[in-house]
Amino acid sequence: MAGLVDTLKSSSIAVVGAGGAGDVVSALVLCRVLADLFDVRACTPVAVLWERWSHDPFPGPIPRGLIRNARLNRCTYINRNSYVVRGGKYVFKPQASLIAEVIGREIPSITLERGVNGVLECLNELSEIGYSFLILLDVGGDILAHGWEDELWSPLTDAMVLAAASKARLTSVVAVLAPGADGELPRDYVINRVNKFLKLGAYLGLLGLWREHIRFYEDVLPKSLTEAGKVPYDALRGSVGVKAIRNGSREVIVDVMSTAIYIFKVKELCNELPLPRALASTKSLAEAVKIAEELGIQTELHLEVEAARRYGCGPKARGAIDWVGIRSLVKERIRKLKLKSYSTQ
Repeated sequence: MAGLVDTLKSSSIAVVGAGGAGDVVSALVLCRVLADLFDVRACTPVAVLWERWSHDPFPGPIPRGLIRNARLNRCTYINRNSYVVRGGKYVFKPQASLIAEVIGREIPSITLERGVNGVLECLNELSEIGYSFLILLDVGGDILAHGWEDELWSPLTDAMVLAAASKARLTSVVAVLAPGADGELPRDYVINRVNKFLKLGAYLGLLGLWREHIRFYEDVLPKSLTEAGKVPYDALRGSVGVKAIRNGSREVIVDVMSTAIYIFKVKELCNELPLPRALASTKSLAEAVKIAEELGIQTELHLEVEAARRYGCGPKARGAIDWVGIRSLVKERIRKLKLKSYSTQ
């Protein structure tokens, strides 16, 4: 651990909210934790521009072409004045813009339309502009999943970012905050996966939040839209118990384990997981989704496309959506696609 701490202290660190737009909030919190515990001074959160349906009721991640008032390079640099225009008239600010307002500087951000290759280009650009260490932060632990677990809702974003990080020039680790906090993989299952990677030598160690971080959360959370990212804050405040999230479609356990951050080696993790391995050379989001289908894995894009088909897009489609029913239908559809592909081989 001493070697890693020394590396962190001497590095300019980029913390990627690997699970989607809401994780950028926890990425900012992790920067604060590193500053408080290890005197890390150069740390910046990095966003993935895929918002939850309740904020962006259109299927898929945000395409670069729909982002306004942002600096575009291999990464997309979101500032406090950046916004998105969907469907010609639906306007909203991505969460990266809200966090840029909090910290007073641009947020490097990742778009996904060019597949893992596009993510890799952004990560390598970060190394060229002065960052030397990368942390992939996932709230909940889906990044540790095989991909076809029954409880899993959104494996694609994590897998694409992990695949890119395994090839990037930056030294990198994976951090899992608050196992099970996103209401997808059960917490006990996430801990079993942690133990699996401990046995394989991919586990590095454990960090944690302190009660003093409550004040920092209270500065950030009112300006954000995350539910999973709020679970560690609830735990720090002593709100122990079971909490419903995602309009009641999922439940999460809130207790002291919600303040834990597990650290892993990137390449060793990626080598053990089928989805990021399979996505490593993809050049588009469509190609990544097709590969997931061939593996029999339902993705968050499948769910959002089905939601758009049933309920439409835009503000009127943000109401009471039957996500559980959509997920069951999509899983069965993916299962049939996989069976059909086997029968034609």
